[in-house]
Amino acid sequence: MLLKRLYIILLTIGVLACEKDIELDLNTQSDKLVMYAFIYPDSTLNFHLSKSRSILSVADFGHVEKGRFQLFVNDNFQGAYILPSDTTWSEWPEFTFKSGDNLRINAYELNGDTVKAESYIPEAIDIMDLDTLSVVQDVADNGTVQMLKSKVRFQDPGGQNNFYQLLVIREGWGTIGSDPYYTRKTIVYDKDDAVFTQGDQSGSLLPGIDFQGLFTDAIINGKTYDLTLYIPRDNLFFDYYEDKIRITYYLYHHTFDYYSYFRSIILADGYGGFYEGLPVFEPVKIHTNIQNGLGLVSGMNFDSDSLVFEK
Repeated sequence: MLLKRLYIILLTIGVLACEKDIELDLNTQSDKLVMYAFIYPDSTLNFHLSKSRSILSVADFGHVEKGRFQLFVNDNFQGAYILPSDTTWSEWPEFTFKSGDNLRINAYELNGDTVKAESYIPEAIDIMDLDTLSVVQDVADNGTVQMLKSKVRFQDPGGQNNFYQLLVIREGWGTIGSDPYYTRKTIVYDKDDAVFTQGDQSGSLLPGIDFQGLFTDAIINGKTYDLTLYIPRDNLFFDYYEDKIRITYYLYHHTFDYYSYFRSIILADGYGGFYEGLPVFEPVKIHTNIQNGLGLVSGMNFDSDSLVFEK
């Protein structure tokens, strides 16, 4: 009986000794400045500055009090500017940019934090030729489907790492009575071309990931390349109000920072439901090139070619 009581006492002490209280303080990290700017040649500068918020905060972002920014183009100081207090996004049409420009932006809250970022505007990569052909394909779960086979030819610059995105946009015009009618959507196309499945941009370990047309020149460096894609032909059908359709192929030339940022956004979003049902997964860190802050500043450029259909 004594041994039994002693065993119970020792077990109780052991259980109590194993208890440990862990205190979590989710508000210890101070708010950070968040800066965004996506800069095209011959286009208005759109600039964003806000403050991040705690995970426990109801607000998605905080306004910056007395925000300022400085712009440098090719190391030439363009001036210091006061940001409007009633919005987080502002337009600055007085600036002009061109391919090859190096950019630096410093932003700060008066008597507060300062963030800065550097980027450049890549050259536009010309679409040398756009070839299309109507074909019929067997698509899983859909049987036989009519597709528009497209080949986009371009010359990849050699001796450097290049980062791309191919977007296809469908637009439609018409009238409803006397009112103009317009539709616009991004076409989801099959990404079976080798550039989408090779190198760092591939989703081979997690098949089915759609990186929305992002790819690198890992297997085409310095070559002239015909990128092949298949667009469902139902995108060429007119709806009731449309008189004209335009299918535009945009070949974007991105910086490494934009490519990494956009890719990490897609991964963090959970691969379009890939995380569902997984008990454990590793969080994805969103890429940023903002020193002492969050967000992204990047130049970008593109070339385009179109197909136009009219009733």
